[in-house]
Amino acid sequence: MDFGEVEKRFQELKNKLDAGVISEEEFEAELRELYIMDGEGRYWMIGAQTGQWYYYDGTQWVQASRPEEEIYPITEAPPPKTVPPSAPVEPAAAVPVASTGRKTPRFLIPLIVGLVALCCIIGAASPLILDTFFPDRPFSSFVANLLGRTPTAPGPITTFEPSPTSGLSAYEHIRTGDEFFTTGRYEEAIAQYQMAVSVEPQNAEAYARLGEAYLQLGNCDQAIPEFQQALALDPDLESAQAGLLECGGALPPEMSFASYSRSDLNFSLLYPSTWFAREEELQTIFAEREEDIDSLRGNIFFISSLPLTTEEEGMDNMGALIKARQLINLPLGSELEGVEIVSLAGLEWATVKGEITGLQAPTTIYIAATVKDSNWYGIWAIGPTETWEQVSWPIFRTMVNTVQLETEIAMASPTVEASPTMEASPVAETPTVTPEASPQPTATATSGPPTPTSPPGASPTPTRPRPTPTPRPPTLSGKIAYPVYLGNRNYEVRIATVSGRVLFAIPDFSEPNLRPDGGRLAVRCWKSEARALFTMNVDGTGQQRISNFLEDSVPRWAADGADIVFGTKRESPGHASKVYTYSMSGDEQALGEGDNPDWSPDGKHIVARGWVSGVGLIVMDSGGGNRRQLTSNITDSTPDWSPTGNRIAFTRQTGNNWDVWIINSDGSGEKRLTTDGSVDGLPAWSPDGTSIAFLSNRGGPWAIWVMKADGSNQRKLFDTGSSTYRTSEGFDGEWAGTEGYQPRDWLDEQISWSR
Repeated sequence: MDFGEVEKRFQELKNKLDAGVISEEEFEAELRELYIMDGEGRYWMIGAQTGQWYYYDGTQWVQASRPEEEIYPITEAPPPKTVPPSAPVEPAAAVPVASTGRKTPRFLIPLIVGLVALCCIIGAASPLILDTFFPDRPFSSFVANLLGRTPTAPGPITTFEPSPTSGLSAYEHIRTGDEFFTTGRYEEAIAQYQMAVSVEPQNAEAYARLGEAYLQLGNCDQAIPEFQQALALDPDLESAQAGLLECGGALPPEMSFASYSRSDLNFSLLYPSTWFAREEELQTIFAEREEDIDSLRGNIFFISSLPLTTEEEGMDNMGALIKARQLINLPLGSELEGVEIVSLAGLEWATVKGEITGLQAPTTIYIAATVKDSNWYGIWAIGPTETWEQVSWPIFRTMVNTVQLETEIAMASPTVEASPTMEASPVAETPTVTPEASPQPTATATSGPPTPTSPPGASPTPTRPRPTPTPRPPTLSGKIAYPVYLGNRNYEVRIATVSGRVLFAIPDFSEPNLRPDGGRLAVRCWKSEARALFTMNVDGTGQQRISNFLEDSVPRWAADGADIVFGTKRESPGHASKVYTYSMSGDEQALGEGDNPDWSPDGKHIVARGWVSGVGLIVMDSGGGNRRQLTSNITDSTPDWSPTGNRIAFTRQTGNNWDVWIINSDGSGEKRLTTDGSVDGLPAWSPDGTSIAFLSNRGGPWAIWVMKADGSNQRKLFDTGSSTYRTSEGFDGEWAGTEGYQPRDWLDEQISWSR
């Protein structure tokens, strides 16, 4: 298959996706099979969203024009996807070595696979297997002894040559990534954020941005570790907190990190300031507790450096991993997963993870290795399997990602140490370590790097007060549309993630309602030449006018996206509103009195605010018949029918206050959900029906808040950016004709939540 055939296949799949023949998951799964290798041994793939070409440079995916060269069949696993144009499958065993500009030798991969298998057999048969982890044998001494051995040469392997860096700062990469992000080009954004991480591995904002981009692609599995990494470096980073909350990931342990360097071993890194360090002749070991160093309990991390022997010259990162594997004799039954090539601190490392057997509790081991300037570097991280993802890995990942070879790293930002109960406690003083074969390591922390949203060199942002931990709410996802009043009769609709990242801002519209599938938007237009209702794509393109009256308002999509219901005063200015439906085929139908209408999920009923025939909320058939009273409070308005169909949320004035209420669709179970003294209203159900978003001015600024469907766990998601929704000018759209003007306020608006 050549480039032209891949492009043709991509277009075929894209057409099927757009037509609804295949799902996004099926679309991306098909694209994973469309790898191409060019004459230089580089892998190419096509971006799922953009259709642009990317090649793997040994460290990351780079966007480029496709080459007009001979294509070679792929006989080995594709590289790991560090920039996900289409989320390729993780490699199972062998991975390609970094490209050096020469064609990969045909014998290389079988040789590597054979060596890996041979090493596993040798390791399994080693007489040191069981003695390795006996409590009476110090673990650090065992490793030191092993590092004194000369490992078997892995054989002739192509020299690893790291890719040159772009020369841009982390701030510049983040800024470029943000530009891609705001236009929906998440794959390009991920590439920029990853380069920012490579340039500045301890930049918490870069990890948070990376997580948000993965989140927009629907990939929480990749987003969660990025958010955890960001919070490990900056526990107060709100965007990472919100993203992790949305994906339902566990918070990383909170601790301060200190800088550490070994000039004799040519590396530096960050490590938890309360951990204990021990230096051996050719290695440094860190452990959560001092006794862990000798008995393999808790969390342990150690890094080693050795000069390459004459026989090892030419070793690449795969050979480095084989060497790291040879230095640890795992007990029989231990299992390692497939090898993965990852980019850490601007270098390519070969990594593998597995389970150690024969210990008192299940234990996970992570191994990483690379070669740089005729030196081999190995990393081992060991921790309890039960708490690996939630505790061990966020710590180890911080350490691994901040490793700098032959480079002094910037000092870490001091963060408040916290106990397992998440209650703040004083930071333990970093222990002083006297090295046996090197100068004393640095173990102090100073102020952190400037925030990436400020120009390089800007002062660090003040530390924000840590929010009080709360029980983890249901996983939140999707998009929220909300209005912003800019003053002077100007409105804007914004589409944001639940973490508050604005995806699109569309001027001259308000009263937004997202189609349940999230693909289209219904809005009210305030342009003087087009005062009416419109539908459009969520980015503001593809605008279609669906009414001709400036009095039409609050449009709502039916669940199937085929119809819209809205209220209008077109027939009786200044008096009762009427409910109309609009079909995408262009047909309109008047249903009688009512305002603020909304569909039931099955499309068979409509709930609306009553006017003349009955105050409160009323329910009618989709054709306007069989009306029945649902509530009897004259202030009840803005009803929103739950996706499950059994409940309706609405706004009610309680005394001098406005609150969100809920009622069963049969009229039973009326319940007040909010009791704050501020305005709470305009409820919008989450797509899964477990949560309710609402507009509130608690604390002053107008913001989008959220709560569980029973009213518990109320919390702010993000500010809307609007200081007021009350107009000082009159609009001739609420009361038409010559009867006067009606100032608008928040109660005339609506918000919406969709996938």
